[in-house]
Amino acid sequence: MKFLLIFGSLLVSFCVADPVCTNGFSLVNGAKCLKFFATPVKHRVAETSCASYGGALVTIRNAIDNRAVSTFVGNSGFSFWIGVFCVSNDPSTCYFDDDTGSASAYNNFARGFPNVDLGGCVYSAATGSLAGQWISSECENVEMAYVCEIPTTRADTCAHNFNGYCYLLSHENATSPTLPFSAALDSCHQNCADLVSIHSKREISYIQSLYTGSNISTTMIGALTTSPLTPYWIDQSRWDYNHVSPRSGSSGSCFQMAVSTDGTWYQVDCKTSQYFVCKRPNGITCNNTPAPPVIVTPAPTNPSGCNSTTLFDSGYITSPNYPTSFVYSYCVYKISTLGPYRIGLYFSDISTYNPYTSVQVFDSNGTALGTFRSAVSPLPYYYSSSNSMTVVSLSTANQAQFGGYRGWAAKFLSF
Repeated sequence: MKFLLIFGSLLVSFCVADPVCTNGFSLVNGAKCLKFFATPVKHRVAETSCASYGGALVTIRNAIDNRAVSTFVGNSGFSFWIGVFCVSNDPSTCYFDDDTGSASAYNNFARGFPNVDLGGCVYSAATGSLAGQWISSECENVEMAYVCEIPTTRADTCAHNFNGYCYLLSHENATSPTLPFSAALDSCHQNCADLVSIHSKREISYIQSLYTGSNISTTMIGALTTSPLTPYWIDQSRWDYNHVSPRSGSSGSCFQMAVSTDGTWYQVDCKTSQYFVCKRPNGITCNNTPAPPVIVTPAPTNPSGCNSTTLFDSGYITSPNYPTSFVYSYCVYKISTLGPYRIGLYFSDISTYNPYTSVQVFDSNGTALGTFRSAVSPLPYYYSSSNSMTVVSLSTANQAQFGGYRGWAAKFLSF
């Protein structure tokens, strides 16, 4: 089957081919790219290893998957970590590491599991009567073998092939490795590509892995912003994932990514010459055609998050009714992240009235990370030690009566 796409001034055609795997992963059941690591390690080490390939611990969504993965591991005799993390003993609150939802539709927990008193991480038993069944376990005091999974892709001769796309690094491919935004975009178009758009934390991890061993700390990505901040992707793809740094200033309309640290995105002057990444679909040929207009897709709005179900990845939380006024309220905000990542919580505004306010931040083990009752300078930020964080906010008065206090706002990111 043939499809047509437009990149800059180039008409691109490509055919859908059979799925393949890269980086030494094996195609299993025609749908999964898997790699088995027999050396037992702690859960976080296993997650970090998988993330270095742009993947996650293996996700198992049905009985066919479960049999296929067990068969793939074979007679090794090793129980192995899988990509599920539980926040309670209800299987509907056990989430897949690749951020595709919960294990409520299918799971294979042994009787009496999950049991988060024993730990929120999950492994698949290899032998005995429990073979193929899932057991929850403490994450950092237990060592297991593990299976990583990366997305399938299509065959292509490009050096960096991931999830149906080729990634072209300017310091490997371009005549001029550093260019300002417009020139970098033209360089990408010459290769039937666009400046990279990014749609998941896994994709960030994959791009970061491409710079391992280089001395490059930042790279340009294909995001632009209007004023006030309304970012969009230059390739017209949906703005469905946001990793803009809470500390990013408004120093420009273009963005760079911190590839050597946490992968966050920072605003930068578009005239600044930078390294850059191009991205194109696999297996394409190019023909000239006029360039289409850029379509701006606004960033989605976010509700306050008060007493919501668990919040994931990145987003905003605020006091109810923010920024109009801080009203009578008791709110609990449960924030989680998956795989090898932790949570950074950054307060961007605090306008509250003491003594009728209490905002507390707790780590995953219940340890208090911080408390405030009124404005704090500088604005506080907190980091979790594991995969979850809880914020408890209390207002015992409608604070508009004391001078129009707005409440508070914060952004959270996985890192």
